[in-house]
Amino acid sequence: MRHEPTHRVLSVIEALSIEGPPLPLAEIARATGASRSTLHAVLAEMQAEQWAEKLEGGWRAGPRMRSVAASLSAEVDLARAARQPLERLVDATGIAAVVFETRDGMSEVVDAVGAGMRTASRPDIAVGHVVPVRAPFARELVARLPLVDQRRWLSDSGGLTGAARERLELVMPQIARRGWSIERLTPARRELLRMADSLESSGVGALVRDRVSELFVELSEIDVTDAELSSAADLAVTSVAAPVLRADGRAVGSVAVTPGRRMTGRAVARAVDAVTGCAGEVSSRLAAHPRPARAPGLPAHLVHPAHAARSH
Repeated sequence: MRHEPTHRVLSVIEALSIEGPPLPLAEIARATGASRSTLHAVLAEMQAEQWAEKLEGGWRAGPRMRSVAASLSAEVDLARAARQPLERLVDATGIAAVVFETRDGMSEVVDAVGAGMRTASRPDIAVGHVVPVRAPFARELVARLPLVDQRRWLSDSGGLTGAARERLELVMPQIARRGWSIERLTPARRELLRMADSLESSGVGALVRDRVSELFVELSEIDVTDAELSSAADLAVTSVAAPVLRADGRAVGSVAVTPGRRMTGRAVARAVDAVTGCAGEVSSRLAAHPRPARAPGLPAHLVHPAHAARSH
């Protein structure tokens, strides 16, 4: 059932949103079907809140409505901004690629591009897959933040082993300096996390997910140090990720390739160059259409754009 008061207000907003000279009250009444007395009350409230503005000759959209309209017309969502760069990334590397968007403490895949028949690399991380922004995950995002917030990220993950904490202490400064991270978990282990996602969504609870996350950490070497990367040894690489930034320097997501196989050090270096280039291109596209409002990036206690000058 239609709620008439709400419908009248929306009708007034729609009438004022049309470009042109100020609308006389009689014309607004014809467009909305509302009485003059009702319109007086609605427009007076909208004027008080800067949604409407009274001029000689009638009414027009106020500064608040115009600001909202401008932000909506300028907004480019991350998936749309990343689509073409993501396709070029896949063409350059022959590896499937995804883009994550970070909000409310989670990083979610919002687009994925497969590598086709040229390789076995298809987007096995599907759109909608989520990763928690908690240690040891989302390192490429958290490494941009001040040390105090990195400490909080570590402390929020109470299940980390001492060895995992020591490893993160070692690799996080290197990730911050170089601007990207490597996930070395094998595809089989990643299935455990998917299983935990399924169990949690089924109501089993976060404790199961926490324990599976702990097993991930215990069964794998977190990221890669500069020394390990420069060695001749191959690496089992699940993903290579680099952050996507808004114009204010805030990380709001990341671009990643997902090889899911062993790679030589030289192949990893090529993937890193391609991923960081793609993330830079997506960041430039977002910077060309800035959001006036706060972007849905990292959790509130992890967002400090004034300090986000360092690279990933």
